[in-house]
Amino acid sequence: MLAELFRYWTTFAPERVRKFGYLKRLIDLEFRHERNEHAWADHILSCRTFIVEAADKCPKQGTAVVLGSGLLLEVPLRSLAERFDRVYLVDMFHMPQVRVEAKKHFNVKLLYGDVTGIFAMMGEGDYPGGSIPAPEPRIPHLKDADLIVSVNCLTHLSPPICAHLDHARHLTEFDQDRLTLQIMAAHVDAIANTATGVGAVITDTERFVLAGDRVVSRRDLIPGLNFPDSASRAHNLEWQWLMSPAGEDHETHDIEHTVVTRLYERFIIDEEEEEDGLADDAPDDDGPDPGDDDVDGLEDV
Repeated sequence: MLAELFRYWTTFAPERVRKFGYLKRLIDLEFRHERNEHAWADHILSCRTFIVEAADKCPKQGTAVVLGSGLLLEVPLRSLAERFDRVYLVDMFHMPQVRVEAKKHFNVKLLYGDVTGIFAMMGEGDYPGGSIPAPEPRIPHLKDADLIVSVNCLTHLSPPICAHLDHARHLTEFDQDRLTLQIMAAHVDAIANTATGVGAVITDTERFVLAGDRVVSRRDLIPGLNFPDSASRAHNLEWQWLMSPAGEDHETHDIEHTVVTRLYERFIIDEEEEEDGLADDAPDDDGPDPGDDDVDGLEDV
């Protein structure tokens, strides 16, 4: 506890990152991983393997965007840097160790910002909630990246925002739940339907409290959310993540999360159509240069 507190006060971070709890969450994650490295190993390996497989599905490997890069625990950064011309790591804040790791690769760039678009909305004096829906996501290179992957950030997008709106605008619980669903649905829809490259989502979906083999409680982490259909069903995986072994959050109970993946490919050719010669060729236009400075309102570190 003292080590975490020391790290908090000695890590330089913008006030907004502290105010909304992003720095605390990253530090908590860092120390939690150190304590539970063995329990998390299978989950981390599964995430990294899925991301590499998604990268290898990309017909072109110009730009990769990683949303929720966090501490790079689940991100196979070296593999992505070897495959793509440019790799953008996107999060609200990048810890010093992440900056050090990114500097090892000339083609890796750090971006920080809010991908929900709500901070920009509030900056203009508007607030979501009630009859005002969440804005469109602000995801960098959404329409020209060859790979966009959301890494275990879906269920973490709304809580800091809802907590702030509850305090500042007295948002009702019903409105918080509705806003949470809007944020998650817009995030997934952007990756599944708006992105033009390969889209990949990794997220936890359920939380179980276990006493041995007995389920004490279960909570849906994405209530009401339906994932868009994915043609890449072989890559729609599911596994259990022992997120909190007994002794971490509870003396005798384990806490497990169900994690799922979704892969969204463009220009998938049906095998029968390909044999008949009826499938259209995918367009060969490279599109806009993803190396420009337009990052959809997200700022460079």
